[in-house]
Amino acid sequence: MKRAVLGLLPLLLVLLTASMATAYIGVSGDFYAHTYQVPIGGTLSGSKVVISNPSNETIHVRMVYQVNPQTDLLRVEFSEKEFTLEPGERKVVYVTLKAAPNCPPGNYTVVVGGEEIKQVGNESIATPSGALKATVVVTGEGSTVRVVVVDVTGNVVPVDTVLLSLPSRYPIKRTDTGRLEAVVAPGKYRVEAYLAGNFLNSTEFEVGPNEEKEIKLVVRTVYFLAFDATPATNAEGRIGYAYVVSTVRNLFRPLKNAEIVLSVAYNGKPLENVSVSRIPLLPLNDTEFKYNYVPTDGWRPGTYSFQMLLYSNGQLYARTDVKSLEVTPEMAGVSAAPGPGVAGGNENRYIYIGLAAVVVILVALFLMRKKGPIKIVDARAGDGKLKVRVENTSKNDAMLLRLRVLALPSKVEVADIKKPKLVDGSKKLPGKSIGIIEVPDEDGSIMEAMESGGVIVRVETNIGVGEAKFKV
Repeated sequence: MKRAVLGLLPLLLVLLTASMATAYIGVSGDFYAHTYQVPIGGTLSGSKVVISNPSNETIHVRMVYQVNPQTDLLRVEFSEKEFTLEPGERKVVYVTLKAAPNCPPGNYTVVVGGEEIKQVGNESIATPSGALKATVVVTGEGSTVRVVVVDVTGNVVPVDTVLLSLPSRYPIKRTDTGRLEAVVAPGKYRVEAYLAGNFLNSTEFEVGPNEEKEIKLVVRTVYFLAFDATPATNAEGRIGYAYVVSTVRNLFRPLKNAEIVLSVAYNGKPLENVSVSRIPLLPLNDTEFKYNYVPTDGWRPGTYSFQMLLYSNGQLYARTDVKSLEVTPEMAGVSAAPGPGVAGGNENRYIYIGLAAVVVILVALFLMRKKGPIKIVDARAGDGKLKVRVENTSKNDAMLLRLRVLALPSKVEVADIKKPKLVDGSKKLPGKSIGIIEVPDEDGSIMEAMESGGVIVRVETNIGVGEAKFKV
């Protein structure tokens, strides 16, 4: 035990000597006696700091400084950075203040002083000494930057936001509210947004003298992390279906009434949209979606293009890149299409004539429906319900069969009521009359859809169908 204590004595003596020597370092001068005015991009020199060594041993001194608020755009330079002082010696160190061209104007507190560097064993120990404090005012044409981070619907997202000065990329200011405001010098800047450590988006911009810059940074808090479409074929090489898989990453908050839609095109022209999945609440983190796609009219030789889209209450939130799938005649199980003059051309012509006839019939039915006797006069959401005013312009009574509310632009179904009733309990709307149907909206999904992209209200009866678009 005695040997252990004796072994520690040299180290204790060194530390004690270092602390005693530190107490004798003197710091004086006229730096603290002024309030300094430094223009943006300017330099100010002339003040001094005096470091003295009244001790009886040689000391090694390093000059240091601190700026508050912290920034590297306002710097302090010393005429001598490091030096040695013999016992009784003093050193005059001149101070220069430098404000960078993009240093934000305003008041700063600058502290300058010296620290003694002492060798203790194999380590150099820096011990601060006295210091002098002064106020430095950076003057010039300041500009104001206001940043707001929003999602694709325009709602503010409380994410980590940082404003950087370029080209140094020094952080000027940080917030975690999704809003940031700072007074800066004219110059170039960059703003970045992060959520849970994940980089979301950034933008760079330039600010002029006395300018007030408004920056709206749109971030994707929900996006497709992966997406692919591959053919599933049998032993003969014929395609059975396209295996479509995607992963959605949701970082911010669960999404209400989410729908994954697969958009398919054939040879560059839209073919069909398929609802892959509907979720009352899309959770946080990663969710995988799988779908085996088969065209409604069967596979044909050509190029199929696939894209997945994510909607919430009818509002488009994210979409994937387009994936293409080339289907050969062998994969489709058909022979090559006959050319001009080859048997089969007449068959194609008859098919085209038949399709044209179908189109004419559908157009006629559409026009007839447009002139139907059922009209949607008004639709208002509030107090947990949607009130729909329906007019029957015919002389005949109309039996109410169905009421649907579709969110725009995706036409995702928000409400579907079979055999709806009027507020008086009747299922029949008399001729030449107007009635009101109330649709429950306790979760506010209809109201939210009306405030975003709008809705289509559709009422089906035994004498016709009426529909209209509404948006708050």
